[in-house]
Amino acid sequence: MVAGDSGMESVFEWSTSVMNVERRGATEPSLFQADGVHVLTGPIYVEDAEPGDVVAVEILDLKPRPNQDGKTYGSNAAAWWGFQARNDKADGTPYYPGGFMGNGSDPTLPNDETVSIYELDPSGEYATLNYMFKWPFLTDPKGVLRNYYAFPGTCVPHDYPGFSSKVTDMGWTKDETRGIECAPYA
Repeated sequence: MVAGDSGMESVFEWSTSVMNVERRGATEPSLFQADGVHVLTGPIYVEDAEPGDVVAVEILDLKPRPNQDGKTYGSNAAAWWGFQARNDKADGTPYYPGGFMGNGSDPTLPNDETVSIYELDPSGEYATLNYMFKWPFLTDPKGVLRNYYAFPGTCVPHDYPGFSSKVTDMGWTKDETRGIECAPYA
């Protein structure tokens, strides 16, 4: 989805050999330090800025950024911080946010978190659901275990047909016994 866009690739790439930022949502012991990267918020370079400077940003316009094939994608996570985490599911059963409930390394904790991938219409006015997957039990290139969607910038190895092995090649791995269940909607 980001191939051929050097700016997006520089944010996406986070492996054992290339880390454009030191941490990628792997803050410990506090889970409430906002770190990592996000394609909407940075990292951002400001020419001539120095430590302690304050930068004011006024967003004048936002437009979808097409990839080399002219397509634009977006995602949405149904995770521990959202509406669904504070309300029961439609069938009345509780919503379970994986490791956020306690020990993040316990693979027996239920996890109802999902990530949906959308393709945006070229006009940017609407999006179509492309596919979605359940959040896996994964390990990042630094060996940090992630049993729930903690922060932006987490790469997930996909089993969805047609996707490259780039995430796996960077060193992100998932527990095959708790694999990703992708559901295409194309």
